[in-house]
Amino acid sequence: MFDWRMEADRLAAQLGSSKLHEACDKLSAAYRDSRDTPSARLDGEALVAAYLAVRFPATLAAATSAARAVSESIEARAGGQDFEPASLLDLGAGCGAGALALTEVWPKLDSITAVEQLPSMVKMGKQILPAATWTTCAVESVAELPPHDVVLLSYSLSEAKGLPIERAWQAARQLLLIVEPGTPSGFKTILDARTRLIAAGASIVAPCPSQGACPAVAPDWCHFSARLNRSALHRRLKGGTLGYEDEKYSYLAAWRGPLAPGQLRVLRHPLIEPGRIQIEVCQPPAQGTLIATKRDKDRFRVFRKTRWGDTLER
Repeated sequence: MFDWRMEADRLAAQLGSSKLHEACDKLSAAYRDSRDTPSARLDGEALVAAYLAVRFPATLAAATSAARAVSESIEARAGGQDFEPASLLDLGAGCGAGALALTEVWPKLDSITAVEQLPSMVKMGKQILPAATWTTCAVESVAELPPHDVVLLSYSLSEAKGLPIERAWQAARQLLLIVEPGTPSGFKTILDARTRLIAAGASIVAPCPSQGACPAVAPDWCHFSARLNRSALHRRLKGGTLGYEDEKYSYLAAWRGPLAPGQLRVLRHPLIEPGRIQIEVCQPPAQGTLIATKRDKDRFRVFRKTRWGDTLER
């Protein structure tokens, strides 16, 4: 099986420290500000080396975290049905991090169609996901999006300026999953897509507990965190000393079919004080604050185990 981590080390050694640092800085900046695509700044081996070293593990962690939350929400809200998708359409696939993440959550995803405009990324993607069908073109230029059980837009919707989200939704037999950077700009992309998908008849299965208006009001924004282990190369390029990194992301999942009301979604790390825990939750039509003290032993015990992104019963 192809080891993308070893390939990242090999490409890094081949490219050289100076060029690799420059490529990583530009790539990270492009993802942070979301004003232009990474392809506008990089291409070829520099792009692939930087992406594998820095962005691939972050994208993999975020997409895996989002997909797990979606899977749990479907089970809880869609009548307890087992969701076992068999086909995936990955739009703006990069070199396959998002698709790889979804196969870890839904292992029966054995038919993957990946669309990516950069030949260098497609070349690497074919090594990482050799069984997938790869198409080299811009997402918005695909004449017809073939139906698949799941459609994925992982860190790509903000780049696919000419793609109406309704087209992606039409191609989704069961689920459309969007993942974007956990920045105000990334969340705006998510929020715009949410409005349009609801208008198109989609049911929002995660992270939102309802179809109601989003209670997040600027300067606040809805985002989550996925922790990933850093390789030695990753630490060196980021100038970090910790063995892990927290990737902030925003996401949205649209579902075909009716849904039961969702549980409250925890919006940030709980505030833990001696004998007291405070949790901020999405509780349409507003954000709500829940508090537990040691006097309420059962509630306090539940809150102690609760993490950012988890759900809580109403």
